[in-house]
Amino acid sequence: MSARRSSLSLLVAVMLATTAGCSFSLGTEDPPSSEAGSNTMGESGPGAEEASMNPQALDDSVVFLMTTVSGYVLFPGGENGEYVWSDEVTAVSSCTGWMAGEGGEIMTAGHCVDQDEGRSALIGTFLSDFDVTAEEVADAEINWSVEGLKDGSDIEVVVVAKQPNIDGATINDWEPVQIVDVMPFEQGDLALLRANGLRADSQPPVMTVADEDPQTGDSVTSIGFPGAIADVSNTMSIQNPSFKTGTVSSRQVSPRGVAGYEINADISSGMSGGPTVNEAGQVVGVNSYTIRGESQAFNFITTTADLRRFLDRNGVD
Repeated sequence: MSARRSSLSLLVAVMLATTAGCSFSLGTEDPPSSEAGSNTMGESGPGAEEASMNPQALDDSVVFLMTTVSGYVLFPGGENGEYVWSDEVTAVSSCTGWMAGEGGEIMTAGHCVDQDEGRSALIGTFLSDFDVTAEEVADAEINWSVEGLKDGSDIEVVVVAKQPNIDGATINDWEPVQIVDVMPFEQGDLALLRANGLRADSQPPVMTVADEDPQTGDSVTSIGFPGAIADVSNTMSIQNPSFKTGTVSSRQVSPRGVAGYEINADISSGMSGGPTVNEAGQVVGVNSYTIRGESQAFNFITTTADLRRFLDRNGVD
């Protein structure tokens, strides 16, 4: 990699989680049974709406996700402004996931593991040591190149999962997870991961997805791990997930035609990808994004219908 070396040495690991992990405007956190089929969080058939939420079971189902992206940035740092390669740059972010299938499938938000988001994270991390304007950052994201650790390769996105040290936790050590499918933010902001190393008798209980989307005014609870920490490492102590209650404010459609629900639950940084559930504890959407600069909760989740279609296309019941 000596050909990539420049006079600027940079190896930085930063916490990139913002509200729901990635923040941008609308225009832009009981032990399972070992028997198969008994891990489902609730029934989705008739009478399910009369069920009550079981916070302990939900608590046991969510997982903390740590995403690491590594690569090199091609930037105008030569003597005459020519483009040169940086040293290796590493960016680390946190999100939330939840168990969606008995085969170790974990749902999260697409922007938590998307390569394009990783590219932006590397450029942002590279520029974090410099006094640059938002316009200069935006220009860099358009015009600079980023590569992985091998010449000409894509950036490397590595995801590991763990649960806090609480009663009912079953992922007690950092577990590498496979990125199975990603729907970028502009297309719906969903991602499916798989923890292939989990034993059937040691994985968290599976959450149930609601049959229907929520209605305006319905009560919901958003769950996830707030990113109120300054650094991320494989030895860090994970805080317990937060439960933030609120209601569905409206149904919105983005300029690109992607539907979502606005909710007034106070979703914090790092809660991206976590589940928002109804009063029966069934998942009605994935925590997606917020609007910057708002003085009150103005957050968005994916629709239940899009979530169900995404799971169906990946064969997750």
